[in-house]
Amino acid sequence: MAYITLPTFVGYSASTGPTRSSFVRRQRRLYEDPARAAFNYYRRAANAVRAGRAARQDEVAMRSLVHHADDRTRPHYSAIAEGWLRYLGRRDPKLIEVGRARVPLGELEVGLSPQLGLRKSNGQRYATWLYFKEEPLTRDAAQLALWLLVQGMSDILPGGEALVVDVRRAKEFTLTARDRDRLRPWAFSEASAFMTLWDAA
Repeated sequence: MAYITLPTFVGYSASTGPTRSSFVRRQRRLYEDPARAAFNYYRRAANAVRAGRAARQDEVAMRSLVHHADDRTRPHYSAIAEGWLRYLGRRDPKLIEVGRARVPLGELEVGLSPQLGLRKSNGQRYATWLYFKEEPLTRDAAQLALWLLVQGMSDILPGGEALVVDVRRAKEFTLTARDRDRLRPWAFSEASAFMTLWDAA
């Protein structure tokens, strides 16, 4: 059984044409040689978001993130900081703990590690995956991530809901009950196509 992370599966699903094959080939090389794994470009951003929420000092945390960035990362971190503060606006969700899960899709296993747990003012709790990339997150890709989070929710945040935030664009996505049923066959078909390319890599 192959194992990949949620961001990898979402990235694969958002790719098209021949780029899918090269995408999967790169992931198989990393799987077979974990020492080659790339630096998580957005880990610092996720840590800053979490620290800011924990202390309820979001602006301070975002300023620090940008201030300590180098010339290459500063434009990206600036966009993330601006988007996150715009997303929060007057919101003041409480930070809560979330776990991790693995969801099998046939021969493919997807690891889920949402960066945040949030309790909104209405009391609803959300396992929250933050999307930081420069390219806008499509609705289809967001729904795939949400569906997977729902599948692992009993381990991640029992009784919770799934939330995805495209941070740079301050846009959140949730899933309806109708979407959950509709997305299942598509998620499995994407996993099957991934494994076909994986076996050929």
